[in-house]
Amino acid sequence: MFSAVSLTIIVILAIACGVLFYLYKKESVQCKKLKTGVSIQKSYLQNMSHEIRTPLNAICGFSQILCNPEMKGLLSDEEIAEYGVIIQSNTDMLSTLVGDILDIGDMESGKYRLSMGNCNVNDVCRKAISTVIYRCPDSVKMYMTSDVADDYIIHSDAKRVEQVIINYLTNAVKHTMEGEIHLHVSLSENAGMVTFSVTDTGEGVPADKADIIFGRFEKLETFKQGTGLGLAICRSIAEQLGGEAKLDINHQGKGARFLFTHPVKQGS
Repeated sequence: MFSAVSLTIIVILAIACGVLFYLYKKESVQCKKLKTGVSIQKSYLQNMSHEIRTPLNAICGFSQILCNPEMKGLLSDEEIAEYGVIIQSNTDMLSTLVGDILDIGDMESGKYRLSMGNCNVNDVCRKAISTVIYRCPDSVKMYMTSDVADDYIIHSDAKRVEQVIINYLTNAVKHTMEGEIHLHVSLSENAGMVTFSVTDTGEGVPADKADIIFGRFEKLETFKQGTGLGLAICRSIAEQLGGEAKLDINHQGKGARFLFTHPVKQGS
């Protein structure tokens, strides 16, 4: 009898120890995850404060010069125009940063919504280029070509399609110092899909980084302007529209080629 009771107690104690060990390990893992999360959040906030401060300083600095009659009087018309372009460029950059943060927040909370309707493919591309082209260095030519008719319309969210293309073009500008940035629209590259491609003659992307660069807060070069959210947003939008955003790992030649595929769903 005594041995049976003792054995039962030992078994119960063993089970209790096992449960305690499991809970300890679980809490330990959660603690590590929490510490990692706090570390990532801290790093992200530090990065964001730097990214926002840079364009904000430029906007404030050049605005003060143009608003000061004495200082403005010392500038030529060319310099005034140049400062205006710098202010506009940094304003757009700041707007993009804030927009990216809000978009990621909406995606995580499930509030991100698409507004489907008629989307003129070529018009969207032209608008995207007009938004980004002035950021190009003089040594870079940005242009578009299209295989689709000028009145070709698909059923989509035109604003989100334009957003993906703008992000691709903006990314190309950051990494292309000379040569060209080419936006092209094709119906034949991928069956049943409209394929938007942005090809540049910049630094290129290693094939083993093809998926990594679409992760949140991922940047191949940390000193480049940007949050590392743009490509992640592109992928999320493309997937919600039933398409795909990816790097063309089969691209031959200098630079990189990014693809955005969209189902061929004709608009009315």
